[in-house]
Amino acid sequence: KRIRPARIEWRDHTPSSPEFQDVYFSRDGGPDEVRHVFLAGNGLPARFAGRRSFTIGETGFGTGLNFLVTLAAWREQAPPEARLHFLSVEKHPLTAGDLAAAHSRWPAFNEEAGMLQAVYPPLVPGLHQRRLADGRVTLTLLFGDAGAMLASLTARVDAWYLDGFAPGKNPAMWTPAVFEQVARLTRPDGTLATYTTAGAVRRRLEAAGFALHKRPGYGRKREMLAGRLGVVPPTSLSTPPWFVPACASPDPERRAVVIGAGIAGVSVAHALAERGWRVTLVEKQDRVAAEASGNPSGVVLPRLTADMDRQGRFSLAAFLHTTAWLHRLATRQPALSWQPVGVLQLLEANRQAQLDQLALPTSILECVDRATASARAGMEVASGGVIFPGGGWLSPPALCRALLADQARRITVQTGREIIRLERDEHHWRLEDSRGQVTTAPVVVLATGHAVTRFAPNLELALASVRGQLTCLPVSPATDLKLPVCYDGYVIPACDGRHTVGATYHRNDACQELRAEDHARNLAALARAVPAFAGATPCGGRVAFRASSPDHLPILGPVPDFDFYRRAYADLRHGRPAHRYPAARYRPNLFVSTAHGSRGLITAPFAAAWIAACLETEPLPFETRILEAVHPARYLIRKLQRGVV
Repeated sequence: KRIRPARIEWRDHTPSSPEFQDVYFSRDGGPDEVRHVFLAGNGLPARFAGRRSFTIGETGFGTGLNFLVTLAAWREQAPPEARLHFLSVEKHPLTAGDLAAAHSRWPAFNEEAGMLQAVYPPLVPGLHQRRLADGRVTLTLLFGDAGAMLASLTARVDAWYLDGFAPGKNPAMWTPAVFEQVARLTRPDGTLATYTTAGAVRRRLEAAGFALHKRPGYGRKREMLAGRLGVVPPTSLSTPPWFVPACASPDPERRAVVIGAGIAGVSVAHALAERGWRVTLVEKQDRVAAEASGNPSGVVLPRLTADMDRQGRFSLAAFLHTTAWLHRLATRQPALSWQPVGVLQLLEANRQAQLDQLALPTSILECVDRATASARAGMEVASGGVIFPGGGWLSPPALCRALLADQARRITVQTGREIIRLERDEHHWRLEDSRGQVTTAPVVVLATGHAVTRFAPNLELALASVRGQLTCLPVSPATDLKLPVCYDGYVIPACDGRHTVGATYHRNDACQELRAEDHARNLAALARAVPAFAGATPCGGRVAFRASSPDHLPILGPVPDFDFYRRAYADLRHGRPAHRYPAARYRPNLFVSTAHGSRGLITAPFAAAWIAACLETEPLPFETRILEAVHPARYLIRKLQRGVV
């Protein structure tokens, strides 16, 4: 579904909705009303004291005023090491321009407004999670229908702001289904506050499990409601039990070992270190980014599908997350040399029309004809296609170095060390290397590509090793490429005097030597797409092996207890209701991030954010349907459902 932005009318510099015949905030002093109704109604900011993490949920993001006021209070009164998580659902989000115009009303919040505007996502359906305030604050915006979006969320909320338009004007925001999800997501003893005292709202909240009381209202409104969660009635499962994630209480040691120092492993180490964890990063090679992540250059772009199935939704979500993440990282680590120059993808007319039908904002995807494509590329290209303005290119090894430099105090890197045995005792994992040296850790993350099967052999059915060979070409005045061009291969602007051209795909091919026929294949595809490169002579190349899955989606999350899966879900083929099955079991505090294939530059950082959020019990950055699509047990579940195990 497409997002329809809010239609705004301005009355005395105050935004209002002609559709809902209501204003976005009080004309009598919006920030003061927010403090009275939502902060004081939830016992804030006093409840921030002594909390390492606090999560606020909201229905109706609107202008973001509630977030700005809360952020200001948090920055002023929360402990310096504490983290705020603010999640909000909005069916008709404001455009970036309208958001900035609304913020101009409140100069006292200029700094907070600037932070929000810098990370405000494009108006695309789904879940968008962004970090701001030096990583201390996470904002999760859910664009879409309130009930559906909340049902897709995994979080534990301490306090709720129920702030949709008035129930009589926007009843969809105040339904029993919405309140059922609010209760499901609330921590025991969590609270809520709302400006309305409507009888239907009160009865529905009580039915969902909240004990309510009235408080003095703000301004001319005599009363408002506040409440606390009591006993929650049983709710229907939004996720099948075999896909329920293993997000327990945070590990008190906050210490982990990550095996594998490619982009997947380094991204996980960085994400955990950003949250205060101490991480040991172990790599069997003599340097980081030694294998598939060692390519000199890589392209940052999504793989979209015509029907935006799970693969397309995951890829777009990962792309939007990672480009925002790269922008934030580049401001701290200029050596990253992130090049957000856009990416041109050449397409046949029918494929171009399919992507055009997605009606994505032009900040994400722009259809171009051949002349425009050639002008943007700086060279003649064979066809039109689409440009991803937010995409670009970078050096994967430079990305790994930047991530390690950014969190050098908390990440210890051990290269030249091969872990050969992984065993679990009562509380810790025991890791033994090839020299007999032993390390223990409460949490382990496997990020070794296809080699994860050494420690999780049941993943073998989901993984394939894919050989890829890229070709390097010398730069010349005739090949002054302005942005990466993708076709059935790709070519990247010159880095260190060489273009990178890729790449071949050969499954289950173990040859590590450069092959002349693979160079020829790369160059033939390049010459068809960008004719000026015809006749170019290679000046080098590289062979690497990528881990890939049959559905081209990563394998990500807690490593399942596969023996339990086979016993507990043995009769899935009979179609029994999901609620009759027990929740999934996993190997304790063992996670995997692999099968990123050729899109690891966008998917690995997104995967790392999920693992870190799960270990910290933060709101997860994926919708549940995406979680199910990348779950490590998905192939086994499909076999059980077909009765072929």
